[in-house]
This record gives sequence, structure tokens and C-alpha cells, in this order.
Amino acid sequence: MNNAPPLLRSVLQEARSSSFPLIFVIPGSGQIARCAVEGGAQFLMVLNAGLYRMAGVSPVGSFMPFGNANEQTEELLRKQILPRIKDFPIVAGVMANDSLQSTPARLDRLQSLGIAGITNWPAVGLIDGRLREALTQEGFTVEEEIEMLVEARKKGFVTFGFVTTVADALQMSQARVEVLVFNAGWTHETQDIYEKNDRIQYAIVKVNEIFNAVRSSGANPLLLFFGGSVTTPEDSAELYRRTEIHGFGGGSAFERIPVNNLVTHIVRQFCSVPRHPRALSFGEGIGEIVGATPVMLKLYKLIERVAPFHVNVCIEGESGVGKELIALQLHRLSRHALMPFITLNCGAIPDTLLESEFFGHEKGSFTGAFTRRIGKFELAHQGTLLLDEVAELSPKAQVSLLRVIQQQEITRVGGDKKIPVDVRIITATHQDLKALVDQGRFRADLYYRLNTLTLKVPPLRDRKQDIPALVDKFLNELGTQFGHLVLGITPDFMAKLMKHSWPGNVRELRHVLSRALLLEEGPILEGNEFIPDLKLQSLIPTSVSDLQTEPPVLGAGSDRITDAIKASGGNKSKAAEFLGISRKTLYARLKKINESINSSSVG
Repeated sequence: MNNAPPLLRSVLQEARSSSFPLIFVIPGSGQIARCAVEGGAQFLMVLNAGLYRMAGVSPVGSFMPFGNANEQTEELLRKQILPRIKDFPIVAGVMANDSLQSTPARLDRLQSLGIAGITNWPAVGLIDGRLREALTQEGFTVEEEIEMLVEARKKGFVTFGFVTTVADALQMSQARVEVLVFNAGWTHETQDIYEKNDRIQYAIVKVNEIFNAVRSSGANPLLLFFGGSVTTPEDSAELYRRTEIHGFGGGSAFERIPVNNLVTHIVRQFCSVPRHPRALSFGEGIGEIVGATPVMLKLYKLIERVAPFHVNVCIEGESGVGKELIALQLHRLSRHALMPFITLNCGAIPDTLLESEFFGHEKGSFTGAFTRRIGKFELAHQGTLLLDEVAELSPKAQVSLLRVIQQQEITRVGGDKKIPVDVRIITATHQDLKALVDQGRFRADLYYRLNTLTLKVPPLRDRKQDIPALVDKFLNELGTQFGHLVLGITPDFMAKLMKHSWPGNVRELRHVLSRALLLEEGPILEGNEFIPDLKLQSLIPTSVSDLQTEPPVLGAGSDRITDAIKASGGNKSKAAEFLGISRKTLYARLKKINESINSSSVG
């Protein structure tokens, strides 16, 4: 009896309520499969595309007549994966309408190998143009794939359906396919962060369209994400924040450099990104914004008041204070939260290219325009457009922006078709826009169009009581990123952070902690390399105890050490092992904690 399907169904059921994502890997070799399992992947998906990827050939080759796709998948299973992976859930790709062997016979062969699930691969939905037409003429259609999955379900397999459109998703759901894998296209890695963000935002919109359509139909399959521009854990975190997907899978996203420990580490990072991070109470912060000082609480109230309304907002604050987080929170609390959130740094775009960035361009409209490009306004339709460093716009660009706001339509460069756009504009700047208007450097009519309300974000030096909470947040994030267990920071390090003038604001604080994490090995950071800028020292409390009557804050350090000792029944050796430190280090940390408590009590 094949016990693999019940095991896989149990994994899938747990994923529905888990705070962490379901991660699967598509390995191209047994070595990669073993590393993926060690890294925490919950199941493997074996596709013939892995063979082409490992050979340095585009996975599109998996559709080509270089051999039978199903035979290639089975060869990969028998020779590479199964000899190295035992008693682990594996999903195999099956191409429907196989001319060499009937679907029931193929499924029986895979069942004899202990395969737990079946998916439609190569999936015709990934292909378009003449190749798609040729495949369709040969009988390779979505309908054939659904019939194959229905047959697989009858034989007891768990069924996974690759989908690219709402129509495909609805058909798969009606056929009771248990898991939908939204395929955002071939993995696309780009160094252009703005293009990458646009692609991810587009994928988010498609995922939400599919999710809402499937749920409206009454079906309730798991929804996973695959491919596209999601190539880092940070990219996947954006998906979890903006959609209800249950997890992520990939091949080249994990295998870009096929070194054993690197693959394992990357898989662990993807597994560690929570689907639903702990929500902050109003007294701690809002969304991803941390802080409970009076000035921040006032800002949160303004955000919650203005967010639901379709009005343009200007966010002013120094560099590094977190203006983009404010903009993102405004978007999430709006009625367009499931629509795109597109960003454009106005200070990074040459004036000659700004209209192309705003409105897009047609192929051949100017030298270098080799393809049609969709502009930011069109991408942000029915969503939010963040114009960062808006004060850097040239007079010409200001006129263009004013025109699109007034007319609510755009025309691509080189085109003549008017395209209506409905966009909420949020602007961000480290300058005083009103002062620029008074100086004649920014159009007054544009200023009033963009600025129904101004939100001013305070610098970190004006809310230093928030530093301990920010330290906790960043240590949790960075510890996962660097694979370094960090319990907190020493009182001396915290005191130095409180003395610093923070010209770079919250961004600088994250940089300081990142550097300490990289340079130090212990679970409690000492910050020996950090030298505070004391030019504002006379205006700033000199220690954490000046801000509160409790003992100096150690992040989560002192609590974690105490909890570890309690959990081990007072056995300090076991507590040290649990914390991943030596017994000697544990005693040293306890001594420092006791000293800091005693000195605080004396003070």
C-alpha cells in the first residue's frame, strides 16, 4: 500500500492554519533534492524541466520533442531522486495525452514508486503563440490535463494543478483538484529593482483575482505560487503580506548556485518567512511600522483616518524614517488593498525617460524601445502609485504629472490611444514641498492636487523611546536572514544606541545591527565596533534607565535565558545547549544580566 498520499495530505492540511508557508522545491538532481529536504522543504515536485535546468538549457525545452516528457521525469525519479530521498512526499509531473503509454498505466508505474501526488507538467498554460497552437492541434490542452488529474485522484494521488488564468483555475477547482499552483511564468531575475517590484505587484493582482474567483465558486483548494520574479525570501514576504496564498515553490529560485550548503540555507530562509507576521497592537505600532511614542500614536490615527478615502497624500520626513512603510500602510487600509502598489523614485529617472516611466511607450517609439513598455500609471490602475522624492521632478515632468491627474487618462509615448487610469497618488519627499512652492521651485497647482493631507514622519532622534522595540524587530528579521540566533543586545550597546544622534534614522539603526550581527558570534550583541555620534548628547538621555524605571532592556535576551533555564529544570548545561551557546558563555551572560539589574536597583 502506498502511504505517501496520506502523509502529503497531512502536510497540506497543516499548511492551512500554519503561520509559516508551505515550501516545495523542484530539484534537478538528487543532490539538490537532499539539500532541499535538509533545508526544511515540506515536499518535492519532480518535473522534467529540472533536467534541462541542470544541463544549462532553458526549461522551455521540457515542451520540445527532445524525448518523452513523462519518460524523462521517471528517469529523474529513478536515477537521481528516489535513491537519495526515502519516505518523503514527492509530487511527479505528468504530461497528458502521452502517445507512448496510457495515462492509467503511467499512473500505476508512479504509484509503484511511492509517488504521493501528480501535477500537470509540462503545463500548456505556460506557452502561447505558435508553439501553443501546435500543442493544441496535437491534443495537448488544459481539458486533457484536467482529465489526467481526475484519473490521478481516482487512484488516490493528491492532485496539483498548474494554472495561469482565472478560467483555468475555475476549471481545475470544479474538477476538485486539491492544490492550485499559480504559475507566474518562467523565473525572471532582474537587477532593476523597479521592474522587479512591478512584476511582483502584477503577480499579486493575478493571485488575488484567482483566489477571489475560486473562493466565490465555493471551492477551497490550497493556493501556492511558482515562478516569475520571486527569487528571494523578501519577495515571498511581499506575496504573503498582500495575498492569502499558502506557500511558494521553485526550481531555479533555489538552484541559482548549486552548492550544497547554499541551497539548504536558501530553502531555510524561504521556510522562515512567516505568512502572517504577528500583528502589532495599536500601542506597539501599525502594520510594519514600530513605535509607541505619542508622536507615532498621533501619526497612526491620521493614517487610519485618511487611508479609506481616495485622496492624494504627501508624506514628508528625513531620509531613512520609513516613508515607504507609511505609504504601504495607507494602501493596505484602503479599499484598493488587493490592487497594485507601484513605486517610482522620481530622483532616479532621467528627465528624458520620465514620460516613458509615467505613461509607457510603444515599440519603436524611440531609439532603444525594442518592446512595448507599460508605464507606472497603467500598472497602478485602480491601485496606488507612490512617487518617491517627488520634489526632484523637473518643471516639464511636473506639467506631465498635472495633466494626467486632471484628465485621468494617459497616452503611451509613440501611441495615440487614450487609456483611462484611476490611481491614488501618494508622494514622499525629504524636502518641505510648501517651502519649494513659495520659492517658485514647485508648481502650486500640482502641490494642491497632490497634497490633500500631509503626513510628517518624525526622525528617530525625536522618538528614541522606540529604539528598544525597533531593535527587537530588526534582530528577529536579521537573525533569520543571516542564520544567526540572536537573543538581544547588552545594556552597554543599548546605551550607545540611545546616545547616538541617528542622522540616518531607522535605516541607519538597521544597518548598525546588521553590521554587529556580521561581526559578532554570540547570541547577545555587544556592539563593540559601534561608536555613537555624541553631538546631540546633551539633549539625549544617557542611558536606557533614564527613560524607564525597569532594568535596562536586552531585547528578548534576559527573558529568553530565564525561560531556557526554567524549561531545563534549572540545568544550565541543557539551557546553554537549547540556546546554542557554551555553558561558559551562559554564565558570562547571566553575570552581566545580574550586574545590570543590581546597578539599576542601586540607581
